[in-house]
Amino acid sequence: MIRQSLQIGVILFVLVCGLFPAESPAGDLVAPGWKRSFQAGYTDPAGHYAGGATIMHLAAHHGMLFAADAYWCDSRNIWYGGTDPTTGWAQILRLDKPGGIWVVDRELGRQFLRPEILKSVTFATDAAGRPLAQPVNLLLSAAFSPRLGTVEVALFTRDDATGKWAKSIVYAGPKPKEQGEFSVRAMCVHRDKVTGVDRLFLSIGKLGIFSGVFDPAARGKVKWSSASETGPVETRPLAITEANGDLVFSSGRKIYRRIDGDKHSYQVIADLSDIYPHEIASPTGGARGLTAIANPAGKGQSLLFAMWTATGRGPIFRLDPQPDGSYRRTREVALADLVSQYLPGVTVRGIGPAYNEFHAVTDPVTGKTLHLVSLEARITAGKYRTWGDDGAAGFFAGSIIAIRDAAGKYSLTEVNGPAGADKPPLVATYCFADSPFPQDHGQVIYFGGLDANSHPAHNLAWIFDTRLGDFLRAAASSKPAEERR
Repeated sequence: MIRQSLQIGVILFVLVCGLFPAESPAGDLVAPGWKRSFQAGYTDPAGHYAGGATIMHLAAHHGMLFAADAYWCDSRNIWYGGTDPTTGWAQILRLDKPGGIWVVDRELGRQFLRPEILKSVTFATDAAGRPLAQPVNLLLSAAFSPRLGTVEVALFTRDDATGKWAKSIVYAGPKPKEQGEFSVRAMCVHRDKVTGVDRLFLSIGKLGIFSGVFDPAARGKVKWSSASETGPVETRPLAITEANGDLVFSSGRKIYRRIDGDKHSYQVIADLSDIYPHEIASPTGGARGLTAIANPAGKGQSLLFAMWTATGRGPIFRLDPQPDGSYRRTREVALADLVSQYLPGVTVRGIGPAYNEFHAVTDPVTGKTLHLVSLEARITAGKYRTWGDDGAAGFFAGSIIAIRDAAGKYSLTEVNGPAGADKPPLVATYCFADSPFPQDHGQVIYFGGLDANSHPAHNLAWIFDTRLGDFLRAAASSKPAEERR
């Protein structure tokens, strides 16, 4: 994603992916202590083809694990050379037990290329703020679908009693110049502190943030507002979360806080225009991975996020709450510096940080909270295995994970061990999930991903799992790559 103009239109999608030759067959070695839970390219027991180029999200729900499987740059899709217009579209996959087979739980249908969000959410009030007899837990996915003259943004809601999904329309409008204007990458339920109503907030590209309330009579169980709460924003939002009882979201160079109430409004709590004076392009999104953590300097919660920009250094910032309600900004690290140490002897051309959140885990040995953040690294070609080379540089073929401790110190390690020619290209982890299975609770973690970066990526979507304690210990003992050889 570092150099791409993500989703500038269907035609551009096809042309860009077609510029590069197909990759050689991927290796299949699985490192000791790791399991390859899913590798795209098979027919499940019900006869559904499980393929895809990228796993964008993992979500635990009702004792099962679900995955958002995208077909961007996969040649099974008709936009990238496929011949069947009915197949090669976004899928939701399901895993019922450790070591089981991932099955296709839902095909999102024609024109839906990527399930851009997948999340298990809970409503505890109705639209008037009255407590529900029992909280309602729903598994939701959202995607946008370009058509001839309009774009649809759809919500997909799973009925856990039947296993079926209901599709409902959140928004429909004229087809934009940039498809990213309708990108739906973030979702969060927040209880309005004034009205007491649980509201579901969803980003819809440059249109901003839309909200809905639980409605059992509505298709999809959510009744949506007819207009954006925020109005247009500079860049598609890529993160929505809660911190200190407030709803917060990121867009480009800015972090916003919702001021609750019937006459709600939004306030900028952080603006990085002093560092990044030029507008951030929507494909990269600027501030990503917005996550609330314990305030290291006192009461309340701080906010972590990374900046993905054209300069590509991958800086991570922390916002600490102040007594007057403001936030103080601290730059913790530049991931490019850490990668340069981890992969000595190469020039780091760019870092793409924080695809989704900083994922919190509890070290099963120490009981301490750590945060995992994913990244991709574009490096000079030749010394280490790369993917999608242009002759001078390529994307490091392994998936590097940065692990942050409570003191703000970072260490690096890789999914499936150090990358090599005998292993499948991973490139980047998009998402994490703690195991929902009782026998693995708190002990096993799942990783999913691959970023196509506008290169052909047929059946390269992947999910690996490993013991959390082993993963954390590997990071603690990791050495620069040249010292490992």
